[in-house]
Amino acid sequence: MSGRKLRAAVIGLGIGKSHAKGYLNSPDADLVAVCDMNQERLQQSADEWKVEGRYVDYHAMFKEADLDVVSVCVPNALHAEVSIAAMEAGCHVICEKPMAVSVGEAEQMVAAAKRTGKQLMVCYNYRYRTDSQWMRRIIQSGKLGQIYHASVSWHRETGIPGWGLFGSKQASGGGAFIDLGVHIIDLALWVMDFPEALTVSGSLRSLFGPVARKTWGRKPGQTVDQFDVDDGGVAFIRLANGVSMLLHVTWAEHTQPKEDSFRIEIQGTEGTVIQHVRHYGSNDTLRYFTEIEGESVTITPDIRFEGPQSHEALVRDLMSSLRQGQTPATSGEQGLATIHILEALYQSSEQGHEIALT
Repeated sequence: MSGRKLRAAVIGLGIGKSHAKGYLNSPDADLVAVCDMNQERLQQSADEWKVEGRYVDYHAMFKEADLDVVSVCVPNALHAEVSIAAMEAGCHVICEKPMAVSVGEAEQMVAAAKRTGKQLMVCYNYRYRTDSQWMRRIIQSGKLGQIYHASVSWHRETGIPGWGLFGSKQASGGGAFIDLGVHIIDLALWVMDFPEALTVSGSLRSLFGPVARKTWGRKPGQTVDQFDVDDGGVAFIRLANGVSMLLHVTWAEHTQPKEDSFRIEIQGTEGTVIQHVRHYGSNDTLRYFTEIEGESVTITPDIRFEGPQSHEALVRDLMSSLRQGQTPATSGEQGLATIHILEALYQSSEQGHEIALT
């Protein structure tokens, strides 16, 4: 496949616009088609990017556009259906997170990739921050010694989406943990080289969303047509490598006004590394704590955020891997591991006890 550029398409032009930027700036791919049911958004985006292939039906696009790779950026409940159809049509797939809304659907996607021989990649874009990659390198180097605990969180003060399908469990599969928790779970597993999860215990809540408090675009007390997902919660995970992991995720809470930050802390016998990203920024996001000659030392890495980041970097990296015949860095199997944890977390919260995964 290295002889020509990959012919790429994007289905769903909400978050799909970030995927499109990656294709447009990739030396290994050409964006040749886009698909969206909103015809106004479809035409505006296609005009802006000068893309000739414009579709409201992805089935028609698969038949007509002669594609190599497709980004699937539709509502969560459609990820499996559209991704499997794309692979069966001969396309590699980059699927937005979460990979699927259930373990069963995620397993069907992985099976389809094996059956068709196509690559199934999951869009974990936060791996493609320079500070995330530095954190993984320091952990993989062994400088933390024996890792024994991970603590990960994403806090928003006023962050409940007030539009679209975010409040619908049927369409989205869940709320804050599906939307935000999926990223920090993946980051923690990724930096530790994907230890298996053994048990999950979770406690979720839905206190703000049903009455439109701390919801974007709505006033408190407004009638909410549908909100049957979590807007926050906590979880405890036991990992096969002996590491304990704590999670705390919120769409809404009473805290510092306009707070929106995620934090990954990995503790080891020789050191601790923390990534704390506030408001999606890149300044002062890392700390490394250790001892030198018997004295406690705090190291503040000077990380240069140069070159593409996030979605653009992910798409460009995956396109380069596909074109060179290499294994892409994000896989369906990795996505499935996270869905196992999320499904168990929701089950644990509903049933009131810890869930064993093995």
